[in-house]
Amino acid sequence: MPTYIDLSHPISDSMPVYPGDPKVSLLQTASLEAEGHTDFTLTSGMHLGTHLDGPMHLTSSLTRIADLPLERFAGKGFLFNVVGQKIIDLPESAFSHVTPGSVILFYTGFDLYFGQKQYYQSYPCFSENTAHELVKQQVKIVGMDSPSPDYEPYNIHHILLNNHVLILENLTNLSALLPYREFELLAFPLRIKADSSPVRVVARIV
Repeated sequence: MPTYIDLSHPISDSMPVYPGDPKVSLLQTASLEAEGHTDFTLTSGMHLGTHLDGPMHLTSSLTRIADLPLERFAGKGFLFNVVGQKIIDLPESAFSHVTPGSVILFYTGFDLYFGQKQYYQSYPCFSENTAHELVKQQVKIVGMDSPSPDYEPYNIHHILLNNHVLILENLTNLSALLPYREFELLAFPLRIKADSSPVRVVARIV
């Protein structure tokens, strides 16, 4: 039987969001006792919690996340342990086991600070060399347990998204993948006509 590992933060009312993004509101609007059914209302931007940045987010692309084919959201996954690295700068040789169409996750350990000020102020970022290497390796998705692969003016975002590499942000529980050399990564967004989408990210271990 396969093992499934959840790599997503739960969505909750007033959960942490990137500075400047709209706050999340998740409220119960009906109860079984009063209305005869239960219902909730969610109000948020697309970049709440664990989410997938699509090409429209920071490029001139007109492709919305719902327009992408399903195969873009799943693939063979590999984990890079980069805990303690302020700048994630990997040589070409580090990708020798990576195959085209893979999903690469970076374990920084920064999810421990989710909801704290330092989570958004001092997270590690990628070097441009690493971003270009990911493009060269024809990776389909890059993910990290931090809010972003870079800071403003978001050069890494531009390099990746302009080269058809999607970005998973705010992952969690990546330490659970450390024992595994590879896994299947599933990161399906909502079928929503927007630039990006919240995602339930799951690693499948066979």
